[in-house]
Amino acid sequence: RRLHRSEFGDVELLDTAQQADLTERAFVPVELYQPPTGPTVPLSDICYVSVGMVVHAHERYAHGAFGLDDVVSDTQDDLHPKPFVEGKHLDRWLPTGNRWLEWGTARAPGLFRRPTFPELYAVEEKLLGQRTPGPDPKVCYDNHCIHYDASSVGFVPWHALQGILNRSIRKQARYPGEKLRSKFAHREKLEALSKRFHLKYILGVMNSRSALEFLTAHRRSNIHLYPDDWKKLPIPDVPKRQQQAVVRLVDKILKSKAQDPKASVRELEQQVDAIVRDHYGFGE
Repeated sequence: RRLHRSEFGDVELLDTAQQADLTERAFVPVELYQPPTGPTVPLSDICYVSVGMVVHAHERYAHGAFGLDDVVSDTQDDLHPKPFVEGKHLDRWLPTGNRWLEWGTARAPGLFRRPTFPELYAVEEKLLGQRTPGPDPKVCYDNHCIHYDASSVGFVPWHALQGILNRSIRKQARYPGEKLRSKFAHREKLEALSKRFHLKYILGVMNSRSALEFLTAHRRSNIHLYPDDWKKLPIPDVPKRQQQAVVRLVDKILKSKAQDPKASVRELEQQVDAIVRDHYGFGE
């Protein structure tokens, strides 16, 4: 492995091994990430993380009967009541727009290829991330029960799904009466833990420079961000009162972006970065 720098002939030899041993990090020349010194919690312990629905027709029950454009509309009406986004509608902090999804008909959502479960979208608040953002993550806030497709990743606090039982959730965590084994997380503990974090604080961390450094060092692709990439993100574990400084800044950012999507919020973002970095224990 060789790292070619800006000038011709300026080459640095890197550690070499069998590609199978280097895994997906084979072509990442330098690990820039500095592990935090303060206490952290994996994002997956705070939020249920999942890609969204696949809305084209199910191959077994309605093969080729309809596609995405057949069940979404640019305007809301009785047939299309649900706000709906694809990854392209997501940006940092807030979605840039949405379409409207057909719902409650013979085909929607019953014949969708992957309808997921309705409680995933009905929560009071959640975060949405673009699944193919390129080098810089794009995570935004939603409190309008937006439905999202598989080009997006959703982050829902565990306590918001309390009591919801289905096969998708059981793959990540279970209650004691659900044949709880060591490989499954304990849902009651996750629900209690998630209540200790403001979701807007989580949003501030996910859009911070520190999170970008972690993802750059650990993500499997330079283009895509998969749910498993996000699940490992360490969230600084600080009391709620210390989270408030980030929450207040995020509120200002969201207000500014709601008024003008093109508004510059760089100064506020830099303040968020500084606080989050301090919470990680990085210092100056």
